[in-house]
Amino acid sequence: MAAKPKYNKDYHDDWAWSLAAMGATNEEIASAMGVAKRTIIRWGQEHESFGRALAEGKGVSDAKVIRSLYQRAVGYDYEENKKVIERDKDGNEKVIREETTKKHVPPDVAAQCFWLKNRQRDRWADQPKYVPSIPEEEQTIFYLPKKDDDI
Repeated sequence: MAAKPKYNKDYHDDWAWSLAAMGATNEEIASAMGVAKRTIIRWGQEHESFGRALAEGKGVSDAKVIRSLYQRAVGYDYEENKKVIERDKDGNEKVIREETTKKHVPPDVAAQCFWLKNRQRDRWADQPKYVPSIPEEEQTIFYLPKKDDDI
């Protein structure tokens, strides 16, 4: 049976932060460090600096995803650079010109729905908790005429 890995603050904290900042899960961090996922969780509970490193690293990657989701929801502009290349008779490449094109990514309805359903759950859930009631005196019943009735 292998020896139980020992926690080393100077070594494991920075490593955990950098893996978490790149989007790694606890399971992936554990695999990289050669320990069980339970060990990562335990180290996070027992060693304040390790738990903080995990939380701060995950915060960095979460912030990047949040920013990207927001940009998809509202749309954004970007520039695309393209080099037009020509080859001479010897096969050497030569840049003829560079082109910069402004492009627009329109807002994405799916990203908007996801954002609103999570940020304003009470108002945007598929089955909202709050459903406004209409007083009985304001309710109107419409009757559709039968085929033979005059309108």
